Amino acid sequence: MLVVHVSTVAALVSTPQVGGGGRVGSLALGGEARALAAYAKKSGRDGGMFGVGKKMEADAEASHYLRRWQKRQPMKVALLVEPTPFTHVCGYANRFKEMLRYLRELGDTEVAIATPDDKVEAPREFAGFEVSTIPGLRLPMYPEVCLTGDLRGEAKRMVERFKPDLIHVSSPGILCLPAILYSKLMRIPLVMSYHTHLPVYAEKYTSWLPFSRHSAWRYIKAVHSYADLTLVTSPQMLEEFVEQKIKRVAVWRKGVDVDVFNPQHRDPVARSLLTDSEGPVLLYVGRLSVEKRLEDLAVVLDECPDCSLALVGGGPHERELRNYFRRFGDRVKFLGVLRGAALSKAYASADIFCMPSDSETLGFVVIEAMASGLAVVGADAGGIPSIIDDARNGLLSTPRDPHHLAHLVKQIVESPDLRRDLATRARKDAEGWGWKAATTHLRDVQYPAAIRRHAAMQKRADKFKARKKALFTPTMRRVLRRVFFDRFRLLSRAFSPRRFLNTFTTKYRLATAGI
Repeated sequence: MLVVHVSTVAALVSTPQVGGGGRVGSLALGGEARALAAYAKKSGRDGGMFGVGKKMEADAEASHYLRRWQKRQPMKVALLVEPTPFTHVCGYANRFKEMLRYLRELGDTEVAIATPDDKVEAPREFAGFEVSTIPGLRLPMYPEVCLTGDLRGEAKRMVERFKPDLIHVSSPGILCLPAILYSKLMRIPLVMSYHTHLPVYAEKYTSWLPFSRHSAWRYIKAVHSYADLTLVTSPQMLEEFVEQKIKRVAVWRKGVDVDVFNPQHRDPVARSLLTDSEGPVLLYVGRLSVEKRLEDLAVVLDECPDCSLALVGGGPHERELRNYFRRFGDRVKFLGVLRGAALSKAYASADIFCMPSDSETLGFVVIEAMASGLAVVGADAGGIPSIIDDARNGLLSTPRDPHHLAHLVKQIVESPDLRRDLATRARKDAEGWGWKAATTHLRDVQYPAAIRRHAAMQKRADKFKARKKALFTPTMRRVLRRVFFDRFRLLSRAFSPRRFLNTFTTKYRLATAGI
């Protein structure tokens, strides 16, 4: 029998340690120690020694942390993501890529990735982690998006081969459905992260269907009820999930690379690509799609004639937008998809960032613009208010009101001091949003919380099965079977189908004969 002294547990909780499996600080080991301390307190043995034998092995939570602490095993995470964050241009792509980079840097987590991707440039590995590309289907209304139901079972085989401690799947989508099945069949904890606000998209793309928003929420609630933990990207999304009575929800912290997105990248050559004039440059970065409400920026250009607009990105609505903005001539430029240094320079070389979309679950491009030292105007909807503190580090416009958006942009254009103050405070706030802290919190706090919850539910299910097995002994099953069939025979005698048909036929003939 293994014996652990409570004083050792207390020392682990209070003393920062580095080494072993590479976990940094008391946060990682503190979780293990706290699990042991909670077990000791629960068993009423706070003041001395407590044994860890068969009883503690039955306590799945404590035994899980004990084994990992002793063996210094890295956590193994199966990451199932759709659409792919590697070749698809989307807001959450940076989140997943930065998460993987910092998990590799922290060095105590193994990740296996499965994602649908049919492009030639699809990577086979990222940040040293293996990437398995699985067949998918592109949406007719949104060909840039590739989804999969894992009909060939490639993600399933990856999970079976990898034997993860936890499955992390993106939502909403189709891949989360087989992920739920694999989690149940293999008894693996399941974490879902929510990145696309489906009810808003349902209203935009299926407005001809009745109750489209309500149906979207019903689907989200049904799917996320199977998750041991749901991660949302902003406090506003957390409030909406709580209002919909979705349980076990937490906020996945935001982050930004303040070296990549920095005012120092401002470049005259890059600015010349954004505009041909000397006036203020308005910038939008992201998908060119219907739900982004980019037509609202035409009202801004009408009310701010000295401004020009640069649109960075691509999407299914690009052709319509080019036709829509054609009347502005050279004042509007479509730059396509930019990455790396070109994107950093485009951000830093603009003056004002505009986000008219009311469908953002967070708005990473807003964070990147703030880190680049831009004054930001965004819609007061979705996750944007969790980033912009109105009138302090940016301005919030009334959702779906392009004239109010134009009014705020005009205020910034006419007041250089206001623009400078907003940009300075925005940059200072962005410097406090680090990917390393967000990833460490995910790995050391949120993933273990999902594992603990799953272990507790498995323990409860095992107890129920044991009680059921003890209750329904072979003798009891024979008795119940006998009683059931006896009751069935009694019912069958009381209700004879032949007698019923004969009676019905007789009454029908009498009725049709007019008697």
